[in-house]
Amino acid sequence: MPGTTADWMVSSDPLAAAIRPAECASVEQNPPDFGWPDVSADGAYQVTLTYPDGGAKALAAAQNWTNWNEVLPAGTYLWQVQLTDSSGTRISRARQFTVSANATPFLVPDAAALLNRVATASHPRGLPDSTSLALMLGDRQSAVSALQIAVNSQLSSALPGAPTSSVDSQVSDESQRTLNSLLAYIYTKQDIYFNDAERRMLNLASWDPRGSTSYATAPQASRLLAWTVALGYDWLSPRMPKGHKNQVLSMMRIRVGDMYNDIIGPRSRVAKYPRDSEGHQTLVVLAVTSTLLAGDLAEANTWLQGSLPLAINATNPWGTEEGGFANGDAFGTRDVGRLLVPWYILRWSAGVDLSQKAWVRNWSRFIAYFLPPGTPSGVFGDGAEQALGEPSARFAKGYTHFAPTALGRWHASQLTGEDATQIEYLLSPLADLASNAFPDGTPNSAVFPSLGQAALHSNLADPARTSIYFKSSPAPYGSFDHSHADQNSFVVNAGGQRLAIASGYFDGVGTPHWLQWYKQTRAHNAITFDGGNGQLFLEQDAKMGYGAITNYGLNLDQDIVHGDATQAYGGALKEAKRSLVYLRPNLVLVYDRLASDIPRQWEWNIHALNPMTV
Repeated sequence: MPGTTADWMVSSDPLAAAIRPAECASVEQNPPDFGWPDVSADGAYQVTLTYPDGGAKALAAAQNWTNWNEVLPAGTYLWQVQLTDSSGTRISRARQFTVSANATPFLVPDAAALLNRVATASHPRGLPDSTSLALMLGDRQSAVSALQIAVNSQLSSALPGAPTSSVDSQVSDESQRTLNSLLAYIYTKQDIYFNDAERRMLNLASWDPRGSTSYATAPQASRLLAWTVALGYDWLSPRMPKGHKNQVLSMMRIRVGDMYNDIIGPRSRVAKYPRDSEGHQTLVVLAVTSTLLAGDLAEANTWLQGSLPLAINATNPWGTEEGGFANGDAFGTRDVGRLLVPWYILRWSAGVDLSQKAWVRNWSRFIAYFLPPGTPSGVFGDGAEQALGEPSARFAKGYTHFAPTALGRWHASQLTGEDATQIEYLLSPLADLASNAFPDGTPNSAVFPSLGQAALHSNLADPARTSIYFKSSPAPYGSFDHSHADQNSFVVNAGGQRLAIASGYFDGVGTPHWLQWYKQTRAHNAITFDGGNGQLFLEQDAKMGYGAITNYGLNLDQDIVHGDATQAYGGALKEAKRSLVYLRPNLVLVYDRLASDIPRQWEWNIHALNPMTV
């Protein structure tokens, strides 16, 4: 059982980094990722690990995370962290975790070894070997041919100047044209595509990194621009003249330096506050870009050592080893999609294979249950009402090529409509996808306790299935960012249609609709009181609303899940618990237990796309 003694590692800051590994966890990755709240601006840390035989070992950590430097023997461990800062020294209580005998080894090389590997490698670093690339071409010849047609149509087009309006969309469009030419070149080696890719890359590099596309003004656009140019620099480098290389490196020194100073700097803000969707994307792009530039640009050596070990440690801040994405499944699909190409390239450039990390491996299980083939939309959070369509198919297939599992192969094989000319698919590694059959013995339902989410299906393999989803998210994933004040809520889909829905639509973060309806408890199938009063969410209350799945049981004919959302109501209620029973194939029982110290008018909300009649 987890300990109850408070110590300095238990932070009152709702956005603080989580304690990893979770207390009493049985870890799937060996060694696990270590992390904790960064509670002191000048603190230095020391992690002490006590082994099953009673021996102990200590590692220093400059900030609130560390990659342990050896694969651990199976058994039960204790770990504690010593904090030393200007106010003295404090030692946390010991926390326990267990390494199972079948945990997957994943050892992160130290930063010096990573730097030496990439800095001494020739270009291109961010591509597979020529034999693998030829096999990929053989597998994707029709997509490459379609890509060539698209590139040919743009060969004589004029190059745009730096945009002064609609910066994000214009940078995205020109970056896409540049990537298309780069991909056409690496697959065909034709001079016409080299020349077009180089002219476009150099044009992007010529845009003032302190101008309209600067990181300070347009961080997402600047990040995409730098990433596109970094790929071009690496892939075209063997044929580029020195003057062109110097032009690119001069620009990268500024753009990537701004990214580094923002999220790493003297003390990393993204390590302190990891649940920052754009900050985490920037961390990964920064780290992988550094592997392409190290040895050619002195600053890149510093960037790599400061960012790559952290990026590997914090693979995704929105889930634990069991996988999943607490910040809305639609945004999870998008975020993983944007991470795919950096993951591919990290495997090729630095020899670090993130497909062996527990969260990455288990992503296939999460999307199979929460976004199964035939589902009409997402489920929870911003964008849940949207049909994911082409990007979902493309990202699922690219991910499955990178980290294949039996369930992932089935899931990806059932999705159609992907644009095979896009880089996430076209550059995905070859994988053994011989069998796409639904794996025998796969349960129809799954619960992710660390996310507080459950997916209960009549028949997971049937696209016309009935699906019931339940959410009650515990700390640290409560109601903020793209996640709503919807603890103890449920969603029902059947026959490819949305029945009991999370209502509203995503029209942008911070809009009146987003704040006054979309995020509110009354917009969901959940309990409110006294005229629509609901749960806390950070953007409205400066406090986080939490729930928890406190118990569950999954069986052949019926499933049951219990949630406790009392805390989410901020003290207004004494009790707010819900039990949901699913009796296959088509009966759902929802039982609420509610209490208040003062009289309330209780409201049981349920939403649909059309008026309901009894």
